[in-house]
Amino acid sequence: MSSFRRVVVTGVECSGKTTLSRMLADRLGWVWTPEAARTHPDVLSPNVSEQTFDDLHELQSEAAAAALRSGARGVVCDTGDLVLRMWSEAVLDFSWHPLMPAHPAVDLHILCPVLETWEPDPLRTLPELEDRLALEAKYRAHLEHRPHLVVEGETAAARLEHVLSQWPW
Repeated sequence: MSSFRRVVVTGVECSGKTTLSRMLADRLGWVWTPEAARTHPDVLSPNVSEQTFDDLHELQSEAAAAALRSGARGVVCDTGDLVLRMWSEAVLDFSWHPLMPAHPAVDLHILCPVLETWEPDPLRTLPELEDRLALEAKYRAHLEHRPHLVVEGETAAARLEHVLSQWPW
């Protein structure tokens, strides 16, 4: 592979995105970028606004650009634009950032399906399995016309092996 690739791991809260994205980046020897919302001051306070989502998008774009400049073969991002869109609709009742071609481009989205278990977290709001499954259906619909794969497996190791067995490059 000679060209730089950007892979975004996406899905509903508490679906194993961070674990899978870290494991995949490590296995591939690529750069891993964490979910920007986890440390953003607006997200950690009651000040979330449309500007917050623009800031998070900019942080994600900068992280991908830094990975490219580093000479890495690729970057695995823990979340991306789709998560920001779904979260804005759920949290602020508006749809942030129309889903247009991502910048920088996303070569592959990896959807982590809902896990039955849910772990409380200050940023998580969907403890009910039915709510997470309903939101997952929206993710699947948005990904229908984008390069993506849906992870299979219940454990992190099984999910990683499934992704690697389907790896397109």
